[in-house]
Amino acid sequence: MEDLQLESIQLFADLTPAERARVASVARALHWDVGHVALREGEFAFDLYAIKQGSAEVQQRGQRIAALGAGDFFGELGVTRPDTGRWSRRRTASVVVTAPIDVIAIDGAAVRDLTDEIPKLGAALRKAAETHGRTETS
Repeated sequence: MEDLQLESIQLFADLTPAERARVASVARALHWDVGHVALREGEFAFDLYAIKQGSAEVQQRGQRIAALGAGDFFGELGVTRPDTGRWSRRRTASVVVTAPIDVIAIDGAAVRDLTDEIPKLGAALRKAAETHGRTETS
């Protein structure tokens, strides 16, 4: 995957070209149609996702709590190291595709490696996880 594809995603926009290339080396592109459940509340977390185009909604206990679109990312709460010291947690919300969507997916183990290698990426993910953890939207 070309690192230039990552520039439009908020999480990767401030990375250097070399850092984006490193992220791209472990990322994979996915496409989902309307109605696809990208994350299911209560299931174990394995991947981080960033939206290139399309839209989705975040749901908790069946209620819509947030909308996501191009440039947004989700799933970070489950793949960043929580205070408990465990690496993977259960999803606190579901994410359902509302318009055909193209995402970048990164395996949780690769996310943890990247956060060690690229400190500003780690800081951004921790900040997002803290914010989303308080509002339970990831």
